Amino acid sequence: MIKTMKLIPVTMDSYPFQTAAKKCNFDQIGYIEDEYFMSGTADIYSETDADHKVEAVYKNAPYTTRLLVRRPRNVIKFSGNVVIEILNASAMMDIDRMWVNSWKYFTRNGDIYIGITSKGHVVDALKRFDEKRYAAINWDNPMPERKIPEESSPFGFLEQYESGLYWDMQTDLAKLLRSISELNPIRHYGKCYLYLTGWSQSGSYMSRTIHSFSYRQENMVDGPLFDGYLEAGAASALAPTNAYEMTQEGFFGNGTIPKGGVIMSREPYICINTESENRGANWIGDSDLPDYKFRTYQIAGTSHDSYYNIVEYYEGHLFEDAKKASCELKFGGCDGEPLNTPYEFVFNAAFRNLYSWVRDGVPAPHAPKIDVVPAKPQDFDALTVMLSSGKMKYENHKDAFGNTTGGIRMAALDYPVGVYKSYSVRENNSYDAMFGTLYPFSLDKLKGLYGTLSHYKDLVNQSAEETIALGFLLKEDKEEYVDRTVRLAEKLGLND
Repeated sequence: MIKTMKLIPVTMDSYPFQTAAKKCNFDQIGYIEDEYFMSGTADIYSETDADHKVEAVYKNAPYTTRLLVRRPRNVIKFSGNVVIEILNASAMMDIDRMWVNSWKYFTRNGDIYIGITSKGHVVDALKRFDEKRYAAINWDNPMPERKIPEESSPFGFLEQYESGLYWDMQTDLAKLLRSISELNPIRHYGKCYLYLTGWSQSGSYMSRTIHSFSYRQENMVDGPLFDGYLEAGAASALAPTNAYEMTQEGFFGNGTIPKGGVIMSREPYICINTESENRGANWIGDSDLPDYKFRTYQIAGTSHDSYYNIVEYYEGHLFEDAKKASCELKFGGCDGEPLNTPYEFVFNAAFRNLYSWVRDGVPAPHAPKIDVVPAKPQDFDALTVMLSSGKMKYENHKDAFGNTTGGIRMAALDYPVGVYKSYSVRENNSYDAMFGTLYPFSLDKLKGLYGTLSHYKDLVNQSAEETIALGFLLKEDKEEYVDRTVRLAEKLGLND
């Protein structure tokens, strides 16, 4: 139960962690950012059967979490879409990755964005950033007498916090946002469609939501809990219901192919994967069945993190803020160029496709999967370094250039300027399987392939038009998409 929704003022000396107002020029584009502390009580749940049903094992634990609310200043410009992002906690701090990828589309479209702190693991980082501002944040473990698990989830165990508080926070927030309650921070905007979104670990929260919470009878009284879902950078794994349970099957690892991933959603559900995750996610495929509305969008030539969304976006005070919270955002590779295939434009199109599917009943376009083949014993796979070993290894199929085939084809892969790897090599010879590397072609090879920069731009334009026709690039994004792709070729020396 949500008891209070407190607006936290912004001053010269105190502002929200991961604030977007300055970075995204809210004053110029007509947007407002508010931070609220949402306080109430939540039950702690545990799984009861193989169908992932849950029951409460502790009732009415107190909590205080935070919401980042980004909205059009003018109510008339509201699109009717509310995107709720489960803020990612994998780096032990809040990361609003879906916002970072698609904020230009959200604000251009008039969407409301709400980011919710989703795990106690980030509490310490918030307080390192601004101890006074975040003193009230509370994810305290109400059952510390439980036996500490011998094994924990891949993201660690902190006995002082209870991640299981999240489920009632999310459910109660969704219901509140559809109400006219004075606690609803967007009540003046009227009727809305709710879309749940999340990146990486947060994707497992979405799987858990579908399997254990969305279709509980009390959560379907006045319609669905959420109208649509857009997951990215994740698989079909279910987040633990509480801090003392393990992540459920479906977590990808080591280039193996687990049994096919399925998320049985009655509402439209789109999942985007990069080359860092496509093999492990291993989605069975698309569906338009009434109880299984699903699309898999797999983007070749990409990695979990990119230069844009882990370095460029944070340049300036956001980098310093993250550093203050003890997280330094940088490319750790020691050779090649940080991978920066502009996949955020596909994210924009995916949100558009989801909105159309939900609001207009127009099913989202289908996309081919990335091609995978059995790996040869001598083939290198950076994931092997990071994740647990499996019996049968697979790899993404490569073309004559060494780039991946299949999937959603961006201009960078149709007309490559190098070899696109989904991992990077650090100076200590370890591997980062989440941040990829571009190994550029020589200038002679670029000239042999494309001749001049003008010709290269013509080819990229043609590729962009084809991607628009397929539904994976928005017309209004074409100019920036083409410019970013061509600028990389120019940076590598291609000219007229």
